[in-house]
Amino acid sequence: MDNNGYGKRPLWQWVIIYLLIGGIIYAGIYYFFLAKKGGYNQPTPSATDSASPKGAQTQNTVTLTSNGFSPATLTIKTGETVSWVNKSGQEAAINSNPHPVHISHTPLNLGNFPDEGSLTLTFDKQGTFGYHNHLNPSELGTINVE
Repeated sequence: MDNNGYGKRPLWQWVIIYLLIGGIIYAGIYYFFLAKKGGYNQPTPSATDSASPKGAQTQNTVTLTSNGFSPATLTIKTGETVSWVNKSGQEAAINSNPHPVHISHTPLNLGNFPDEGSLTLTFDKQGTFGYHNHLNPSELGTINVE
């Protein structure tokens, strides 16, 4: 038998090779198609103020602290706006569940915002929408829209 380096590979080597190739392909797809690139869809404060229902921002505010979202669950009516305020002491990112693909309610993929920053979103349809801080996925919240 001629064994010049091109013989059969053991099954475990093929498994590792395919896992590595699959991981690289998944990382490329995630990076180019699924990952948000740092808050590019954040509204400007003036646009947010003019587009919001009167008083919605003061009534529907979720604060992110070092202990998580407060309140963790918020119930609003269809068409109302929710504001997230970051008081955690570090950058955060609001994204819909499930982590890390963020596909349950894509308008809720608001992206990164700095400490002392804020993000807003108007909810136009009924439902229960889970979200999390992408930079600390154990911090969870829910918006119930009636």
